[in-house]
Amino acid sequence: MKYEKGYVYYLMDQGGPTDVREEYFKEASDEMIRARTLCAKANAVLPNDTSYIKYLEELFERDFKDVRILTPFICDFGNRVKFGKNVFINHSAILSASGG
Repeated sequence: MKYEKGYVYYLMDQGGPTDVREEYFKEASDEMIRARTLCAKANAVLPNDTSYIKYLEELFERDFKDVRILTPFICDFGNRVKFGKNVFINHSAILSASGG
């Protein structure tokens, strides 16, 4: 069966279920790998080196003028996270955004 792009996120928004064995889940799996890779890169930068912000901007697909996240942290779906203005997230946070 052929699935439209974003179908897995539609299912997640509806509360599931999703099936990791189905073709549509590859989109979610690819995003989880992308997010974990960018988190690992950000977490590997020393805390006093602000270059880690570029990885966060790529992860969340937005600029970080008004967002501050302290590392280390973990996020599974960076493409599903939305921030308001002037957000601060302290270290060791886990953002699990599969449901939006």
